[in-house]
Amino acid sequence: MFHLNLRQKMLSFFFVKLFFFISLGAFLYNDFEKFNEDVTILIQAIRLSNSCLEIRRYEKNFFIRGEMEDLVTSQKYTHEAIEYLGVMQNILTRPKPPLVDAIEKKLLEYQTASENLRDHCATCDDTDSKLFSEYREKLRKIGKELIAVSDEFVIFEQNKLSKFVQHFQIQLFFYFLLLGVYTLSTTFMLFKTLIKPLKMIEEAATTIAKNRFTPLPLPDHKDELYSVLLAFNKMVKELEEQQEQLFQAKKLSSIGTLASGTAHQLNNPLNNISTSCQIALSELQEGDCQFIEGLLKNIEQETHRASETVKGLLEFSRAQTFSMQPAYLSQVADRAIRLVSSDVPADIIINKEIPDNLTVNVDVQKLTEALLNLLLNAIQSIPTPPGTITIQAEPDSEKQNAVITIKDTGTGIDENSIQKIFDPFYTTKNVGKGTGLGLAVVYGIIKKHNGTIRVESKLGQGTKFIITLPVSTEKPQSLED
Repeated sequence: MFHLNLRQKMLSFFFVKLFFFISLGAFLYNDFEKFNEDVTILIQAIRLSNSCLEIRRYEKNFFIRGEMEDLVTSQKYTHEAIEYLGVMQNILTRPKPPLVDAIEKKLLEYQTASENLRDHCATCDDTDSKLFSEYREKLRKIGKELIAVSDEFVIFEQNKLSKFVQHFQIQLFFYFLLLGVYTLSTTFMLFKTLIKPLKMIEEAATTIAKNRFTPLPLPDHKDELYSVLLAFNKMVKELEEQQEQLFQAKKLSSIGTLASGTAHQLNNPLNNISTSCQIALSELQEGDCQFIEGLLKNIEQETHRASETVKGLLEFSRAQTFSMQPAYLSQVADRAIRLVSSDVPADIIINKEIPDNLTVNVDVQKLTEALLNLLLNAIQSIPTPPGTITIQAEPDSEKQNAVITIKDTGTGIDENSIQKIFDPFYTTKNVGKGTGLGLAVVYGIIKKHNGTIRVESKLGQGTKFIITLPVSTEKPQSLED
């Protein structure tokens, strides 16, 4: 199917509108010429009618007073009326009205009858003669017919002008209706082909500002907007890749911080391991097995500490692969709670308030790891039980995202620390209690799920982590233990 590009559409709109206005202008100009001619004819018809009335008036004066001057004046107006007809025929561009010939005929008849009467009066002063009476009656009869046909001509031209005005109003209404329909259609086309895609780009740019990259749908046909949207999607993909590269670069740039942090985190357990080994070796000869067993357990604990530090470092530094699938959020939370249950003191209660049918599209292992880190942080934020940890979730108002909240009744976080809480190697825990990598890993996991995470906390009032993840419309399978 043939499609016009945006430039061709804009030019088409312009030329169609230009053609419309040229046509409207030509129509108005042509009708104005007709209107002007009809008005001119009406004016001439009224003048002609007035001349005919003057002719009759002086005719009556002649018959009443018998003065020849009145008859001459009547003949003068007859001559003027005939001249009006000549002027009218000269200005006409259309065929002359049908009554013009009738008026001209009556004027010529009246002129002939008037001249016959004048000639008779010049040779005979007897106004009571039979011949004078015949001339008089004939002149009166022609005069009446002249008045009748001139009045009919005026009425005819008035009606014609009135019909023209009515017809012009209908045509003008039709043209304005057509203009309105064209304007609405072009507005709709502009909105569909230009304004709507630009609005999509604006909204997408806003989401990019919030670090959420969503490719835009491409139109079916290729035009300038297709190229713009394609370039925008390419930019979005490149930004996403660059953000991932930047995140990895930030990890690598943290080596300086890592050197001091890791050295400190590893130095203590290694010193303890070395010391315990030396003491155990010295005690071998005396054979105090219970004491040596305690030293070996201490070595095991310190080795575990060093292993956890290295594990966190590896989790943070390497680029992670994600296998996305629909899953019930309640079951993912249950798995994280089970994994952390051995570290939960007796006086700390974990509450779960998540609908069983709330489904998200996630990497189950990675999301479990993120929830596990957050639950461990919550447990460690309650140094003196009792305390409560609540993990709850619900869909947002648009049913597009699941809003997950993990809150505790712990000591809270000060305002300065909140600004750096997701930075790698930043920790508020005491030395030996954490590497500062847990929340950085959580942040990376949530971002890879196209979600968001933020924290709300005040000292002494607990902490609340709020996560949003896109919901899934597919029905997932139950998670295996």
